[in-house]
Amino acid sequence: MIRMRLKVRPYLFCLALGAMTLMVMPAQSFAAGKTYNSKGNQENLRNMFETCRLKKAERDAEGTRCIYRRQSKGNDVVISNDSPNVPCQRQFQCKREQ
Repeated sequence: MIRMRLKVRPYLFCLALGAMTLMVMPAQSFAAGKTYNSKGNQENLRNMFETCRLKKAERDAEGTRCIYRRQSKGNDVVISNDSPNVPCQRQFQCKREQ
């Protein structure tokens, strides 16, 4: 069996080592990161609103009155519209009473 001895040239070794170093070196990231804010003074938006469902729609010549019942059994919400042909929406998120 004949053994061939390879001569490693020093400049080729340095070139390969330099290329591997550049591949491993961390690069600058161009993506924008998300900044998180503390929730110290923010109110919980989930607790600010509740569901109001249509209780009654009153129509007359002057317009339409939509009366909604709150989910928390508080005072009813009344929304008036000048047009008598406007339908009332079935439910919406209304502000919770304090």
